[in-house]
Amino acid sequence: MQRIQLSFPQVDERLLSQFRLSLYDEMEKACSVLHFCIQEDEDRRYRHFHCQGWPKEEHTILVYEAWMSALVNAIRFYVSAKEEEWIFRRIVHHHCYNRAVGKNRLSRYVLEHVRDRCEEGEDKKRYNRHRIEQEIIAYLENYHILQLDGFFRFRLREYIEELCESVDVCIEQYIAEEEHGTLLKRLQTFFFALPYRTDLLRLVHTSRFEFTYYNEAWEELVPSASLYSPAEVGLVYADEEAAIITALAAFSPKRIVIYTRWPSHGSIATLERLFADRITVCTKFSFPVHIEPEA
Repeated sequence: MQRIQLSFPQVDERLLSQFRLSLYDEMEKACSVLHFCIQEDEDRRYRHFHCQGWPKEEHTILVYEAWMSALVNAIRFYVSAKEEEWIFRRIVHHHCYNRAVGKNRLSRYVLEHVRDRCEEGEDKKRYNRHRIEQEIIAYLENYHILQLDGFFRFRLREYIEELCESVDVCIEQYIAEEEHGTLLKRLQTFFFALPYRTDLLRLVHTSRFEFTYYNEAWEELVPSASLYSPAEVGLVYADEEAAIITALAAFSPKRIVIYTRWPSHGSIATLERLFADRITVCTKFSFPVHIEPEA
């Protein structure tokens, strides 16, 4: 079988012991079908791993796949470690970084979202892993010397550019969610501090952002034309949702029951998040209320 040289950069010495362990472990996993030998030497810039494998019986596709899998997984360890370091640097140098309150949570959020990227299609393969594996295989099929740092910087350049865009999007999404959460808490504090004006408020969800309001005795209520609500309502929510939330603040109910044919509608989720355990969503009801189907 082809002899492969993996050159590990001395500047990444902090990763060397784990890389060596990964390489030997992966080769051991393939020992049922092949023998292997790894020799090491070094120069000023690299620690070289000379890897050679040969079949225990005959050269088959299974042997080739085992050999290639061992090399790919070891190389992928290095790439993943460098990728994680690069992501952390990208995060802390992003112009939005200082706006984040939970900086550790931001890092975890970005790493999880980037790692969970999937390719399109039925098999839904993990995009990052599959993309890196394909690049390694394509390289090893044509070359027998691989410098790990050069492979990461140049062979994966397009992949890293895509990763850069994904990281930036994740950072901005996290900041937006965090700031929205902060405003949401302020709104909840405001609403829950209001004195109760209605014991039970019934909302019949007629269509999209339209609700009809009733009291406990099923008497229709009409929101006042001039209602006060904090400025955060307009900052966080669209006009339609803001109008509903403002009406609920004016009625200031102790309990809210929403009757809806569309429990997953965005406006319902908004009200549930804002008013928490004060809301009950009812999808099965028998009272004579006519709800127009959504267009």
